[in-house]
Amino acid sequence: MKIQHTLIFLLIPFLFACKAKKNLPAHSTVKCRLDYKSAKTLTNLLKQNQADYSTFSGKIKSTVIIDDKGTDFTISLRMKKDSVIWASISPALGIEVIRFSATKDSIKFIDRIHNKYYVGGYDTLTKMLRTEIDLEIIQALLVGNSVEFYEEDEKLRPGIDSCKYLLGTIRKRKLRKVIEKGKELKEPAQNIWMIDSTFKIARIIFREFESKREFDAHFDNFQNLEQPEGQSKKIVVPFNLTYFIRSDKVITVNMEYSKASANKPQTFPFTIPEGYERIEKK
Repeated sequence: MKIQHTLIFLLIPFLFACKAKKNLPAHSTVKCRLDYKSAKTLTNLLKQNQADYSTFSGKIKSTVIIDDKGTDFTISLRMKKDSVIWASISPALGIEVIRFSATKDSIKFIDRIHNKYYVGGYDTLTKMLRTEIDLEIIQALLVGNSVEFYEEDEKLRPGIDSCKYLLGTIRKRKLRKVIEKGKELKEPAQNIWMIDSTFKIARIIFREFESKREFDAHFDNFQNLEQPEGQSKKIVVPFNLTYFIRSDKVITVNMEYSKASANKPQTFPFTIPEGYERIEKK
């Protein structure tokens, strides 16, 4: 398996999750009576309701569909916030085929099928995927958090769409004019929908107009995480996550947590077996 194929397989849900701060509203005919909230208020509520944890673990059932061909697999996931992501990936009801570890400055994985391993930095992914990938982005998408979005609230436009609060930098009127006249927006755009009662993120969409790439993430079935006794603050995350990726290929990733917990002691074992061949960068 080439390094490019392996890395793409591992990071399919995150390939287009750039740190873009331009935002795209979507058109909707649904009318809702929600109180108006400013961009500053919405970004503060968004930040306050993010999943805040020290450690996280979960079991995931996942299906990846690439151009109508699907593959099922399970993931045992462990994370330490802002520090490490560890994952054991297996075919459905099978034994581990890939062990993966990512820190702030490195990515490692063991390919047990081909007796190979890889150690490298995010620069390889950034160059290969032509988009910025880092630990923070991946962790955020795994628990339904946003990434740096709220730090530019002075540029955001608040709104209401599909009975949810909306944050964006491109007004709907401008977007409609562009679409009607057949023009294209050259700047990347991101849009965030928030549930009106909890201000959790229900959907994130990112588009690069020039390359015609799109990443569309949907979050649903929000549940409280299991925590050790004595933890008073609830941590709520989506147990159902769906990613739609449109580029040269059409990719759909469905992920469902069968169980998940936070703030429990975790270990992140990663030992390269003797005799494994290192995959060199190309």
